[in-house]
Amino acid sequence: MGKDIFPVAHERLKRAVAAIEPGTPAQPFIDALTELVQAQADTAGFVVLHRWAEILERHFPPQLLDPNHTTS
Repeated sequence: MGKDIFPVAHERLKRAVAAIEPGTPAQPFIDALTELVQAQADTAGFVVLHRWAEILERHFPPQLLDPNHTTS
């Protein structure tokens, strides 16, 4: 059932994303979700954990420590 529904739902996601104004504060979430769904579409199985991590790291990189920032 999922194999039949997924392509149609994926197309709806792509159309919805195209309708969103670029630069919205939610952009990193939109981009990550879109890339994760595309990664799923590109595989016959599941997106493996290391691929999830790569995608999430790209859209939500760890913050580098600011050497000038001090806590009180």
